[in-house]
Amino acid sequence: MRYFEQCLACRTDQSVFVLDDIHWSAEMEKAWEAIKAHPEVMLTVDLFFMGLVFFRKNQPKQHFSLRFDHVMDKLLDRARRLSA
Repeated sequence: MRYFEQCLACRTDQSVFVLDDIHWSAEMEKAWEAIKAHPEVMLTVDLFFMGLVFFRKNQPKQHFSLRFDHVMDKLLDRARRLSA
């Protein structure tokens, strides 16, 4: 979260932040949720292994999650079901 806040000072409306490992740990998940809720963030795209963050002022606030049929996705889904 600290790096995100440092980068905010240099961003423009056309900036795109690419954040790696947004689901790596509980702390990273928490940071990703905080970034999505940030008032300057207008659009996010969750690609699971990375997240894209957009700041376009004329864009309605939206959040998208794209899932790919990847073997790791299947393993993670199975682990989540088993731990529930």
